[in-house]
Amino acid sequence: MRGKKIIITGEDVKLLVKIIGTIGVTNGRPYQYKVEAWTNENEKYETKVVPTEGDPEFNEELQIFQDKNFPAESLYVDVFKTNSTGTYFVGRGVTLLPTVKGVDFYREVELSGPEETGFIQLSLNLMEFEILGYVSS
Repeated sequence: MRGKKIIITGEDVKLLVKIIGTIGVTNGRPYQYKVEAWTNENEKYETKVVPTEGDPEFNEELQIFQDKNFPAESLYVDVFKTNSTGTYFVGRGVTLLPTVKGVDFYREVELSGPEETGFIQLSLNLMEFEILGYVSS
Protein backbone atom coordinates (compact mmCIF):
# COMPACT_ATOMS: atom_id res chain seq x y z
CA MET A 1 0.00 0.00 0.00
CA ARG A 2 2.53 2.47 -1.16
CA GLY A 3 1.50 6.09 -0.72
CA LYS A 4 -1.28 5.32 1.77
CA LYS A 5 -1.35 5.13 5.51
CA ILE A 6 -3.86 3.58 7.84
CA ILE A 7 -5.86 5.91 10.07
CA ILE A 8 -8.50 5.22 12.69
CA THR A 9 -11.76 6.76 11.49
CA GLY A 10 -13.90 5.79 14.47
CA GLU A 11 -14.76 3.17 17.04
CA ASP A 12 -17.63 0.71 17.33
CA VAL A 13 -18.84 -0.90 20.51
CA LYS A 14 -20.54 -4.28 20.30
CA LEU A 15 -22.12 -6.34 23.00
CA LEU A 16 -21.43 -10.00 22.29
CA VAL A 17 -24.26 -12.01 23.83
CA LYS A 18 -23.87 -15.77 23.85
CA ILE A 19 -27.25 -17.38 24.45
CA ILE A 20 -26.23 -20.66 26.09
CA GLY A 21 -29.54 -22.24 27.06
CA THR A 22 -32.35 -22.30 29.59
CA ILE A 23 -32.99 -24.00 32.91
CA GLY A 24 -36.47 -25.08 33.97
CA VAL A 25 -38.63 -23.53 31.24
CA THR A 26 -40.07 -26.69 29.69
CA ASN A 27 -42.85 -29.03 30.68
CA GLY A 28 -41.45 -32.02 28.77
CA ARG A 29 -43.66 -31.54 25.71
CA PRO A 30 -42.10 -30.99 22.27
CA TYR A 31 -41.76 -27.31 21.38
CA GLN A 32 -39.50 -25.11 19.34
CA TYR A 33 -37.81 -22.26 21.21
CA LYS A 34 -36.24 -18.96 20.21
CA VAL A 35 -34.81 -15.99 22.07
CA GLU A 36 -35.02 -12.27 21.28
CA ALA A 37 -32.40 -9.98 22.85
CA TRP A 38 -32.00 -6.21 22.79
CA THR A 39 -30.65 -3.13 24.50
CA ASN A 40 -32.75 -0.83 22.29
CA GLU A 41 -36.36 -1.90 21.80
CA ASN A 42 -36.28 -0.75 18.16
CA GLU A 43 -33.44 -3.19 17.32
CA LYS A 44 -34.17 -6.76 18.46
CA TYR A 45 -31.90 -9.69 17.61
CA GLU A 46 -33.13 -13.31 17.36
CA THR A 47 -31.57 -16.72 17.75
CA LYS A 48 -32.33 -19.61 15.46
CA VAL A 49 -35.31 -21.79 16.41
CA VAL A 50 -34.35 -24.87 18.44
CA PRO A 51 -36.68 -27.91 18.62
CA THR A 52 -36.58 -29.86 21.90
CA GLU A 53 -38.60 -31.66 24.53
CA GLY A 54 -36.22 -30.53 27.28
CA ASP A 55 -34.58 -27.22 28.05
CA PRO A 56 -33.26 -25.78 24.79
CA GLU A 57 -29.54 -25.30 24.21
CA PHE A 58 -28.84 -22.47 21.78
CA ASN A 59 -25.06 -21.90 21.99
CA GLU A 60 -25.52 -18.96 19.63
CA GLU A 61 -23.80 -15.57 19.72
CA LEU A 62 -25.62 -12.35 18.91
CA GLN A 63 -23.75 -9.11 18.18
CA ILE A 64 -25.64 -6.07 19.43
CA PHE A 65 -24.23 -2.72 18.38
CA GLN A 66 -24.06 -0.06 21.08
CA ASP A 67 -24.15 3.72 20.76
CA LYS A 68 -21.03 5.07 22.48
CA ASN A 69 -22.73 8.43 23.05
CA PHE A 70 -25.83 6.91 24.66
CA PRO A 71 -24.70 3.62 26.20
CA ALA A 72 -27.39 1.16 27.25
CA GLU A 73 -27.45 -0.07 30.83
CA SER A 74 -29.46 -3.29 30.51
CA LEU A 75 -29.96 -6.28 28.24
CA TYR A 76 -33.49 -7.63 27.79
CA VAL A 77 -34.21 -11.19 26.68
CA ASP A 78 -37.55 -12.78 25.77
CA VAL A 79 -38.00 -16.53 25.40
CA PHE A 80 -40.75 -17.87 23.09
CA LYS A 81 -41.99 -21.38 22.36
CA THR A 82 -43.88 -22.48 19.27
CA ASN A 83 -45.75 -25.56 18.16
CA SER A 84 -48.44 -26.35 15.58
CA THR A 85 -51.01 -24.20 17.40
CA GLY A 86 -48.97 -20.99 17.67
CA THR A 87 -46.21 -18.99 19.35
CA TYR A 88 -46.24 -18.41 23.09
CA PHE A 89 -44.37 -15.99 25.32
CA VAL A 90 -42.48 -17.91 28.02
CA GLY A 91 -40.76 -15.14 29.94
CA ARG A 92 -38.58 -12.03 30.02
CA GLY A 93 -35.30 -11.48 31.79
CA VAL A 94 -33.30 -8.30 32.40
CA THR A 95 -29.64 -8.02 33.38
CA LEU A 96 -27.19 -5.15 33.71
CA LEU A 97 -24.54 -4.83 31.02
CA PRO A 98 -20.89 -5.28 31.91
CA THR A 99 -18.88 -2.10 32.39
CA VAL A 100 -15.49 -3.73 31.80
CA LYS A 101 -14.57 -4.28 28.16
CA GLY A 102 -13.10 -7.48 26.76
CA VAL A 103 -14.11 -9.83 29.59
CA ASP A 104 -16.73 -12.62 29.47
CA PHE A 105 -19.38 -12.35 32.18
CA TYR A 106 -21.55 -15.42 32.80
CA ARG A 107 -25.10 -14.77 33.98
CA GLU A 108 -28.11 -16.88 34.92
CA VAL A 109 -31.00 -14.47 34.45
CA GLU A 110 -34.38 -15.21 36.01
CA LEU A 111 -37.30 -15.17 33.58
CA SER A 112 -40.69 -13.83 34.60
CA GLY A 113 -43.78 -14.52 32.56
CA PRO A 114 -47.38 -15.70 32.61
CA GLU A 115 -46.40 -19.17 33.81
CA GLU A 116 -43.88 -20.36 36.33
CA THR A 117 -40.60 -20.03 34.45
CA GLY A 118 -36.91 -20.62 34.99
CA PHE A 119 -33.62 -19.07 33.96
CA ILE A 120 -31.69 -18.24 30.81
CA GLN A 121 -27.91 -18.71 30.72
CA LEU A 122 -25.91 -15.94 29.04
CA SER A 123 -22.34 -14.87 28.53
CA LEU A 124 -21.83 -11.13 27.95
CA ASN A 125 -18.74 -9.41 26.55
CA LEU A 126 -18.52 -5.71 25.72
CA MET A 127 -16.04 -5.22 22.85
CA GLU A 128 -14.63 -2.07 21.29
CA PHE A 129 -13.44 -2.16 17.67
CA GLU A 130 -11.46 0.44 15.77
CA ILE A 131 -12.73 1.32 12.31
CA LEU A 132 -9.76 1.70 9.99
CA GLY A 133 -9.49 3.79 6.85
CA TYR A 134 -6.77 4.79 4.43
CA VAL A 135 -5.49 8.21 3.46
CA SER A 136 -3.07 9.10 0.70
CA SER A 137 0.27 10.35 1.91
